Amino acid sequence: MRKLRLPARRPRLAALLAAGLAAAALGLAATLSGTESTGADRPARSTEIVAAYNDGWIDGQADLRGDDNRDGRIDEDESGWHCRTMGNRVCGTRIVPDECKGAGDAAELCVTVARRPAYGWTNPDGSRVDNPDGRTQVRDLDEKPGTPEFTAALRALDAEWRAHH
Repeated sequence: MRKLRLPARRPRLAALLAAGLAAAALGLAATLSGTESTGADRPARSTEIVAAYNDGWIDGQADLRGDDNRDGRIDEDESGWHCRTMGNRVCGTRIVPDECKGAGDAAELCVTVARRPAYGWTNPDGSRVDNPDGRTQVRDLDEKPGTPEFTAALRALDAEWRAHH
C-alpha cells in the first residue's frame, strides 16, 4: 500500500523574514503605545512582597533579577520592585503615620509594618489566628518609640508577617 504524500513546501527565507519583522513591529508598537492593561490579565499579587522566580541559577542560587539581597523575593525598594504594579501600588515618599513618630532609626521598619493590612492564618491544630492591620499593631505596642525595645518589637511583628506571607 502506498502512503499518501501531502504536498508540502519548505518555507522560503523571505516569508520567515517577513513574519519575524511583523512580530517585532507588533511588539514594538505594543511597548510604545503607552496603554495599560485592564488588570484582568494580571496575576494576583501579595500586598507587600512579590516573589519572583526565574529558570536560571547563579552560584547555586536562583537568579532573581532585581532581588538585591538574594533572599528569594523582591522586596520594596529593591531594584526589581515596580511601585506602579507591585504591592499596594503607591509610589513616592512615604507619609509617616502618627504611630511611627519618634521611631528614630526604626522609622522605615515602623512605616513598613504600619502599612500592612490585617491578616491571619490557621494553625496545624485548626485554631485560627487573626491580626489587626499594622497601624493597630504598632499602636498597641507597650514599648516607647525610639527605644531598642520598640525596634525589637517591630522586628518581631515584621518576622511574624513574613513567616505567614
